[in-house]
Amino acid sequence: MEKVGATSVAEGYLLALRDAGVRYVFVNSGSDFPPIIEGMVRLQKAGERVPEFITVPHEHVAMSMAQGYSKISGEPSCVMVHVNVGTANTICSLMNAARDNVPVLLAAGRTPLTEYGHVGSRDRIIHWMQENFDQAGIVRESVKWEYELRHGQPVGSIVQRAVGIAMQEPRGPVYLTLPRETLMDEMAEEPMSARAPSGGTVAAVPTLDALEKTADLIANAQMPLIVAGRACTTARSFEALAKLAHNAAIPVVSGAHPNISSDHNMNLGAVTAGLLEAADLIIVLESSVPWMPHIMRPNPHAKIVHIAHDPLYSTYPVRGFSSDLTVAGDPGAAVELLDGILAARLKNKSATVDARRKKVTELHLELRNKRKAMIASMRDKAPISPVLVADALNQVRDKNAIVVDELGVGYHYLDMHRHDGFITGSSGGLGMAVGQAIGAKLVDRNRQVISTVGDGSYMFAVPLSAHFVERAYKLPTLTIVLNNSQWNAVARGVTALYPDGEAVKQNEMPMVSLAPSADFEMVTQSCGGYGARVEDPAKLVPAIEKALQATADGQQATLNVISGLRP
Repeated sequence: MEKVGATSVAEGYLLALRDAGVRYVFVNSGSDFPPIIEGMVRLQKAGERVPEFITVPHEHVAMSMAQGYSKISGEPSCVMVHVNVGTANTICSLMNAARDNVPVLLAAGRTPLTEYGHVGSRDRIIHWMQENFDQAGIVRESVKWEYELRHGQPVGSIVQRAVGIAMQEPRGPVYLTLPRETLMDEMAEEPMSARAPSGGTVAAVPTLDALEKTADLIANAQMPLIVAGRACTTARSFEALAKLAHNAAIPVVSGAHPNISSDHNMNLGAVTAGLLEAADLIIVLESSVPWMPHIMRPNPHAKIVHIAHDPLYSTYPVRGFSSDLTVAGDPGAAVELLDGILAARLKNKSATVDARRKKVTELHLELRNKRKAMIASMRDKAPISPVLVADALNQVRDKNAIVVDELGVGYHYLDMHRHDGFITGSSGGLGMAVGQAIGAKLVDRNRQVISTVGDGSYMFAVPLSAHFVERAYKLPTLTIVLNNSQWNAVARGVTALYPDGEAVKQNEMPMVSLAPSADFEMVTQSCGGYGARVEDPAKLVPAIEKALQATADGQQATLNVISGLRP
């Protein structure tokens, strides 16, 4: 069949998404979608390829899926929702995308602008009720760019610009509103500028002068330390940091992101007060919050270097971390170039480097032994400790599995050897993990994908909607709910701030209980999945093995693990 070009704006929009590299659209539709639906069917019948639309019964899950997909694939994703109300349901997840720098195009319908005079004019009472003076105002603080498509504009150029800005470092979400009348109009002529890159600009590399100054600081330091946030987002940068850490014997501490393999002898886990106090040079790589200044601070004599795409984190209202050298640019490229620049500077310092490597290796082994001891101490105790769940996953999951964590097992007890083996969220928009796991599964259906979540987070995840999508699109993942029947984060916060307070003395702290707990495993069962409750620590490993086998056989699975508090 001979292919045809777009005739309506809706058709042009769909082809523009395709040309911008968007493979999937996670959609929750409404009365603003008829032009999109008609355009999609017409184009497909004419032999045109359009993005695959995945119907998601709740917008929070749709946004979470898009982020999981983009975090693992590195590609842009698109979510389409119904006018202002659909937009409102995305807000928590949109906040996550903003702080996690995820390139998502959030497109929302716009209630018809006209009361009459156009075939797409208002024809339902709700079209008056759903109009805002400023619909984009709902999301403006959480997006890099927002715009409303207007009559007579070249939709291809607008979509290319939207996706390009989303993909430009530091990446992040953008917002585009689509009035129904405009979608039904005829396509406007596209200018040559429609070929603008949708992959964003080429990431900036730090200047040679800045890198040489950093290399000099490293060469002259006795105990340098790298504090890495979301620094290694590609296999190449992951390998580059491992190489730099080894060659220069620089210990690396990370937040909840794989920047260096768990068994690398320069991996010292999470940042601690002792490491900050011992370091005479601290290099912060793409970390918005490298340490908690209320709890720990660096040695006042230490030099501090920040390297990031936006090292001042200009979208954060307050952020006061000290810096002696602030370097803008791709942290992965910086690490790779630093390794080469340092080679000459370290030639005559082999004794210092070797002594430091020996000391850090000993600290690494000591840390691993402490973790092993912690796991051993929890082995036979019920309720089941989260660290025991991490250990069980280390035993039975595939080496290339993806773990998506949200107040579940935590990162530092998991064995990680890939840059894309673990994802989480940072802004606190709860309920992200289950949806992100399903989106990650869409990237590679052959990889195991496991989400570990607290019981409160699971309820925020709109689980019935999420499990529906798993079943409908054959995207089976394993969800492990660590069920302690309370808001653990809230309880810990009260205890930390008021250790001798009256609330701590209560038999039951107010506003934290989630008892009586739901039978979470039955939510998955209602969607044709496998579900089980696990209370005995001795049955944990076989339970996870059985659940993973279910996912391998094409059946989603949920384990309701009766858990104790995280240590």
